[in-house]
Amino acid sequence: MLFPKKQVYPLITPQICFNDKYNNTNSFVEMNPSLHVSETGEIIILVRCVNYRKFFDKQFTMYEHHSYSHYYILRGQIQDGEQLDIENYSINRLCHEYFRPTYPSYWKGVEDVRFLNEKQIIAIVPECNPGGNPSLFYATLEGSLLHSFIECKPSIVEKNWMPFDTNKVIYSLDPFIVKDVLEDKKTEIRVSDETKLQLKGFHGSTNGVKYDDNYMLFLIHVNRDKVYHKWLLFNPNTHEMKMSCEFVFFTHTYIEFTCSLCRYENRFFTSIGVNDDKAYIIETDMTTIDTFVNLSR
Repeated sequence: MLFPKKQVYPLITPQICFNDKYNNTNSFVEMNPSLHVSETGEIIILVRCVNYRKFFDKQFTMYEHHSYSHYYILRGQIQDGEQLDIENYSINRLCHEYFRPTYPSYWKGVEDVRFLNEKQIIAIVPECNPGGNPSLFYATLEGSLLHSFIECKPSIVEKNWMPFDTNKVIYSLDPFIVKDVLEDKKTEIRVSDETKLQLKGFHGSTNGVKYDDNYMLFLIHVNRDKVYHKWLLFNPNTHEMKMSCEFVFFTHTYIEFTCSLCRYENRFFTSIGVNDDKAYIIETDMTTIDTFVNLSR
């Protein structure tokens, strides 16, 4: 099912050019943006740029001998009742200082940032893992600098943790496990056979946002012939869950990767990377999300 979008905002950044291994001029492409919106409408957008391309048949072209990941940071303000004025947001290259040892890795740089709050993030940083593998780190954002990276346990190949309540993440969906951000303190939550079936094969996507007095709202996804999504409503106190029917955001995509979910008043914003070479913010509302959740019943 196609999800009806209220607004779609493209994220276009200045080109980062380089001479590739084929001795051609090439450029990084935008993908997998991250997003944070404060209660007062201050907005931070991180747009990831990479030096490779993925194609619908799972073919892959790497233009250099390593995978490099760079970010731009945009800052602006949401105006009540108006569309996002992204073209007039400030934009700078995001820098990082690990302040910890680095190791040889095929993947260079920071990947797939998820906000805990406007100052703290978690991200994949293969260079800081002794084996050079993708693993999660906690870091601080100040201005245009990410710094003070701290290892999140367990320090193994990890992706797609879903933060909520500042210091918690949904660690996995099947089995359904919640853990602390930094420590390896996991709690497995028992779910019904029906819920387990609904979650089977799905992975984490976004952080959670407060939906009502009881539930946090997340996006989750599954990889089949293309990426499909569900809205997940999770009550952290009672562990009750509700899910929407499956949907896609665009008809002709093969990759749809959502990193962030934000709410400002009754407006909901999802950051999404499409086909690993385009970056957007999608705006929707509670009525549309409720409709999709109710369709699953």
